[in-house]
Amino acid sequence: MTTIVKTASAVGYIRVSSPGQASERHVSLDVQASAFQDYCRFHNLDPIATFTDVASGRKDDRAEYRRMLAYVAQGGISHVVVLFLDRFGRNPREILRRYWELEERGITVQSINEDLQEELLLLIRAGIAGQESKRTSERVRGALRKAAEQGKLVSKIPFGFVKVSDRDGARIEQVPEEASVIRLAFEMSTVRNLGYKAIADQLNELGHRTKAGRYFSAQAIKGILQNPALIGRMIFRGDDGHGEAIVRDSVYPAILTMEEWEKLQQRLTIRREERHRGRTNSSQFLLSGILRCGYCGGPMAGNATGQRRYEYYVCVQNKKAAARCGERNPHRKADLESAILEHLGQYVDPDRVRALLESQGQEHDTRDDDELTRATTRLKALEQGFLNDLDRVDRGVMTEEQYLLRQQERDAEQTGLKTRKADLETSVAAQHDIEAQSAAVPIKLRSFLEDFRDMEVPQAKAVLQGIIKAAHVFNDGRIELEFRS
Repeated sequence: MTTIVKTASAVGYIRVSSPGQASERHVSLDVQASAFQDYCRFHNLDPIATFTDVASGRKDDRAEYRRMLAYVAQGGISHVVVLFLDRFGRNPREILRRYWELEERGITVQSINEDLQEELLLLIRAGIAGQESKRTSERVRGALRKAAEQGKLVSKIPFGFVKVSDRDGARIEQVPEEASVIRLAFEMSTVRNLGYKAIADQLNELGHRTKAGRYFSAQAIKGILQNPALIGRMIFRGDDGHGEAIVRDSVYPAILTMEEWEKLQQRLTIRREERHRGRTNSSQFLLSGILRCGYCGGPMAGNATGQRRYEYYVCVQNKKAAARCGERNPHRKADLESAILEHLGQYVDPDRVRALLESQGQEHDTRDDDELTRATTRLKALEQGFLNDLDRVDRGVMTEEQYLLRQQERDAEQTGLKTRKADLETSVAAQHDIEAQSAAVPIKLRSFLEDFRDMEVPQAKAVLQGIIKAAHVFNDGRIELEFRS
């Protein structure tokens, strides 16, 4: 008589952070695959397939894991086997979510080298322990925050300053040589319209060096010019960057005035925009980076042809292919620049600026402010709900199934709220901007139009880009402006 033993089907999930990686709990792909076959043989399982990811456990978009889920969803598979549960991820929340996701589908998860129930309990407790570790970190950050609130330094001294201690106590002073370098870099950025790398190259050529005596890099210049210490301000956000920032003025002796700082930050912001990269800022065309085609919305670039240097602006999209934009007519450089400058003249009147902004749909609506507050509060409550439920599971008050169901409901609500919150933040920022723009734009325009003839093109371009975000030009002579916030 022949005994037939029915075997259950199983798939193996294998992962390493990199091929060939091996250590106490992160063993190679070959070892994991071999362990899967041995486990199935010993436990009377039929090894149908394996799915292998070579990716960090922190990644939540692993292709083979998603393919395995689709495979088992087709039916006929009763077990998923892993060497350790940490193959599912490094974060206890993610491991538990994936485990319960499979269990909910009727799939039994088997761990080759662990007592599964004990490991699950450890993971749940790890979630709680992680929060306790977080609380410890918060206490440390709390001490730093308290020091920051008192105006004490909680970070290293930035370029341009030095800490001096004597019989009168400790204080921060400027380093004259470094402060002069910062002033020079400020002038290169705001007046000469240079980028980080160009500034670093010129400072190095002039013999200037960092605090450590090294050559300046683009990244070093970026860190210097974006540091609010230049206006004497210290900003503390903590190691995680979350929570309300602590701002203390007069911690450092200011190198730049507030007006200079705002001018510098606006220039750096403009240079980060795609339309102001490359040769845009160095060209002799005043409106490059500002002009947009009124028909397709694409950028308009300056061109010069012929022995007599016929200079004109043309739609870049049309230049690439007529199918992208059918408006081919070029605009003479001198004529268009004069037309734009003349058109700007009418906006030295604050009422005209306000009317333009309102016609573009920027009326203020305080309901968005209120809704943003409610969305932010609700998101915090949902996150706290997860932590509370994790504690309930650990104490046996809530089952894993109840936890999973409630977390799925929270995830769905969080996804919608995060999207809505991002939209509201954009809307509220635009609404708050209208009054400030109506007051500032006329003053900036009047000053620019008065001084324009005495400026070099790069300098004039830097000022104009700080006032106008875009000027849409049509072949019938129409000009539509977008003022910069």
